[in-house]
Amino acid sequence: MEDIIKSLKEFIWDIIGYLIPGFLLIIVFNLIFLPSIAISKDFLFDWNQFAPSLIVVLAYCLGYVVYSLTILKIKLQDTVISWFKNKVFASCHSKYWAAEFLESPTVNAAKTFLKNNGYEARHIEQMSLSELRNILMSRDPSMDQKVYTFMFRSSMFDHISTISILILVTVIAQILYASFSDLKFIKTESPFNVFYVILIIIIPLLGKCKRIFYSIAKRLPFSNLK
Repeated sequence: MEDIIKSLKEFIWDIIGYLIPGFLLIIVFNLIFLPSIAISKDFLFDWNQFAPSLIVVLAYCLGYVVYSLTILKIKLQDTVISWFKNKVFASCHSKYWAAEFLESPTVNAAKTFLKNNGYEARHIEQMSLSELRNILMSRDPSMDQKVYTFMFRSSMFDHISTISILILVTVIAQILYASFSDLKFIKTESPFNVFYVILIIIIPLLGKCKRIFYSIAKRLPFSNLK
């Protein structure tokens, strides 16, 4: 019964994890896109009859799109950061926390704990941080909920950052397109311009919060040894 409940919880986390960024993308784009580019409600069939269901399905599918864009964003970010040797930039790399944490007293204590509980020392020393974490997670199933909670928060910050970047890319695309065409597809009135400027400011903050919660989720099994 516990396995069924655990699987159900993971399924719900998965559904919600894709629905929220998908809904957010729909809401934001509905806010900034001009009505003139909207698809008519009778396109292919009467959308009014299926509107609630279609929005949920669309949000779920767009959640996967946002997730894919987030992965691409992280890879591009890590590639650009690797070009610089500045420590400030390095701290934004997705693997920075792991390299720093691997040398910490907490990891050394976890290795000693596993050695004292029957694991061969030579195997422990050869294990990666992820392998050590997986062993510790399997020893304490009660950690799952806490880890999922922090990972979920980290993902939400990351996806909101991705959507914010996507909006700014759309703004830049319109600015570039306006140089040779009068066609507009997003709103550029003063309140919306303020909104776009705010996005520029909050994107680094969202990235910082993402890294904090991600680091907590990854470190948690090491600080709760059983």
